[in-house]
Amino acid sequence: MELQARYQEFQQLGLGIASVTYDAPAAIKKFADERKIEFPILSDADHSIVERYGILNRQYQPGHQNYGIPHPGTFILNPEGRVLARYFEEEYQYRNTAASIALKIGQPVSRMGTASRHATPHVDITAFLTDEAVAPGHRFSIVLDITSKPGMRVIAPGQHPYRVVTLNLGSTENLRIYPLSRPQSTEVLALGRERLPVYAQPVRLIQDVAIVVNSETRQMAQKPGSTVTLKGVFEYQACREGSCDPPRQVPLLWTVTLKPLG
Repeated sequence: MELQARYQEFQQLGLGIASVTYDAPAAIKKFADERKIEFPILSDADHSIVERYGILNRQYQPGHQNYGIPHPGTFILNPEGRVLARYFEEEYQYRNTAASIALKIGQPVSRMGTASRHATPHVDITAFLTDEAVAPGHRFSIVLDITSKPGMRVIAPGQHPYRVVTLNLGSTENLRIYPLSRPQSTEVLALGRERLPVYAQPVRLIQDVAIVVNSETRQMAQKPGSTVTLKGVFEYQACREGSCDPPRQVPLLWTVTLKPLG
């Protein structure tokens, strides 16, 4: 089942998991027994925990059968109970995968997807997915690790007309695309009178995506061996002291296997 599978994924990452729901204890026990769920499911029947964490879904008013439902998501807590990070979605159908969360909190992960490597005259690129098999609604990550070659710098976002490092995805049919995550620039490069923000050290781009939840993707996921191809283009412009080369593009391709929702 989906919930138990996620529990096992987090366990393999060295993380514990507990769930909070507004259902009564008897309903929780029946649900857990039927699905053989091993992790704790806590009852928040008066939705006081949901209120305290500020995640009550207020589209449902008191008296509605769904009042008390929280926005779906994940809190990461340390052993002392302090919240270190939070990952939430407005729609309950969309959830971050365990591997995607682990990547973002710096947790060592051994189960990432197979990496592909690419080289240009300016940079070396390692590209991989956090998950090679996902269900519709799973939010996972495309990761690009970019290392500049000696003497080269790639341009970071800023107030200038140059091409910054980015990932552009091709066909977006049945694909939800989230904002690209890029670090702050690490250095300023002198280019005549200009001062360009650049990346001097290896830089990691994280592009979150999700397979859209609709009747088409649900049907696809029910067929064994169904896959979705993701096409992207890594774009950048590289500079050295005193000059910049023209912008470059590197085509990238990934295949992800679809699995049914549990």
